[in-house]
Amino acid sequence: MYATPFIVNEQGKTELLEKVPSSSGFSENWLQNRLFENPQSLPLQEIDPAYQQVCPLCMEMNTGVGPIDVVYVTPQGRLVIIETKLWRNPEARRKVVAQILDYAKELKAWSYADIQREVSRRTGIKGNSPYLIVSKQYGEIDEAVFVDGVTQSLRQGDFMLIIAGDGIRQDAQGIVQFLQEVGHMRFVLAMVEVAVYKHAQKELFVIQPRTLAKTQQLKRDIDYSLPQEGITVTSGTTDKEEWRQKYKDYWTRFLSTLTLDDPEQPMANPVAAGNITFSLPPSGAVAWITTFFYKQAKEVGCFLRLIDKPAGHDLYQSLLEDKGSIEADLPFKVKWDDERRMVIRCMQVTGEWPPVNEKSVDEFLAETINGLINSFRPRLERLSGN
Repeated sequence: MYATPFIVNEQGKTELLEKVPSSSGFSENWLQNRLFENPQSLPLQEIDPAYQQVCPLCMEMNTGVGPIDVVYVTPQGRLVIIETKLWRNPEARRKVVAQILDYAKELKAWSYADIQREVSRRTGIKGNSPYLIVSKQYGEIDEAVFVDGVTQSLRQGDFMLIIAGDGIRQDAQGIVQFLQEVGHMRFVLAMVEVAVYKHAQKELFVIQPRTLAKTQQLKRDIDYSLPQEGITVTSGTTDKEEWRQKYKDYWTRFLSTLTLDDPEQPMANPVAAGNITFSLPPSGAVAWITTFFYKQAKEVGCFLRLIDKPAGHDLYQSLLEDKGSIEADLPFKVKWDDERRMVIRCMQVTGEWPPVNEKSVDEFLAETINGLINSFRPRLERLSGN
């Protein structure tokens, strides 16, 4: 619960402010405008120090899954997505989490040109509108570096997602349920409760945000993203930070030596986590390959996955119809998981974890990635009309 704020006038007299109920005092649109005009009011730096400076880009940015309420961007090109919500019932909380994750998955398939087009449409600014907006606020910045930063943010799904509204209560289980579907993305998700107070006699409002939950606290399982294992809620430790660096170093080295038969296959990006992803047609938000380390089972492996939406279901069904040909085409055996629309290959390992110095692990992952891409990428291209 919030303590009641007060103001002190010039005579030293204190006046309590009255909490404004959202049901009668203000609308989502009102809150959306206030947050867009005052990004510094949100505890973004508290959530992630990389977001110390943010610039408002636009409101109601159109996407294929609906308009995003508010979009900010850092001078380095990292995107912030704000979804405002005034809760009417507990079910709304689960729906808004699903909605903001849909936005993130949609943006992961975008290019910088898509961002520029939609920001220009909303603001009326011609040319490189995101860069022009940011450079106006922060002075001269390197245009090429900014564009590359936004492009990388989109490609990796490296966003800050903020759900802001009144009456939010931490619902870790509800958040975790949705995070199970997006293990291939690198976003930070936070829930920010916003209380609004009004002066009894004057048209004076005070907006008081506070962070209730964020993914650094809830800790998505960074070692494995097969959803049947669920999500582990733990606190951060120094050991885990050391592991993250080991993973980042491993993926950097592994990807620098990985040779694929398909010259048009986009390479994954090295990240400080136990899995990396390769985008597949029609986009990385619909189909992808995840390469993972799974500590609990002492396994490493790869899986192809299709999104839990009609497009993903249709593509997976078409692949199932060609299952015999696919298995004959692959140089190794795989497991099909129809419930999760996945094709998986794993290998158990022994010894020290993570097995980042094992040549057999490198060879197994390289063979599996290359084989899955060779077999599934052309099929998905044909099926999706790319």
